[in-house]
Amino acid sequence: MAETFISNQIAVYKNSKVLLEFQDRLKAASIPNYGHIHADGEPDTNGRKRHSLIRILMKDYSKGTGDQAITVTANISPEDARFILSRLTACIPEFGFQQEKIFGQTDEHGYCTVTKVRFLRTTKDKNGSPRKIPWYVEVENGKGIPQTNANGGTYMKSGSFISQGRVNANLTDQDLFRLLSRVSAYISGWEAAIAPPLITKAKKALEERRNTA
Repeated sequence: MAETFISNQIAVYKNSKVLLEFQDRLKAASIPNYGHIHADGEPDTNGRKRHSLIRILMKDYSKGTGDQAITVTANISPEDARFILSRLTACIPEFGFQQEKIFGQTDEHGYCTVTKVRFLRTTKDKNGSPRKIPWYVEVENGKGIPQTNANGGTYMKSGSFISQGRVNANLTDQDLFRLLSRVSAYISGWEAAIAPPLITKAKKALEERRNTA
């Protein structure tokens, strides 16, 4: 008997031209950082930084499906997802959330992976007319040349970005609320399931440490 496919999809919006999907990429904090609940950059056993994330996947079907479709992805934190939802539920008329990340190993030409994501709410179009569909969501993938700042952080060299795919969607308040309310509910459920055993293990480890000190 074949195994049933298990999807990490949390919520999805789609029409004949575009798909917008939110996926589970949440990871629990380690016992030494149990109070975070979510992994927040701590290294795993291989030295790779672990982050608890919500993945955004978008597909553009306007030129066809399969190999003709454009597929892009980007990650946001659980807090980012909840923050965007909070602006929606607060009925903020004009809102903008933009994030750009550069990461990974450089290729032979010195480029790294770049992801960009935007959530914008505007009440009027460029001609000043009221917009019936106020939300604009965009994900763009590409590559850029990394630079290091004085604090050791990484940013992209100005003018080095090369786009490799961009997808956008226009959504109503109800469309985006349906998506993000499901994402927020999932994050809360995940935290409720993960936190108790994580905290219990950490408290036990602390107690054992105190008893052997």
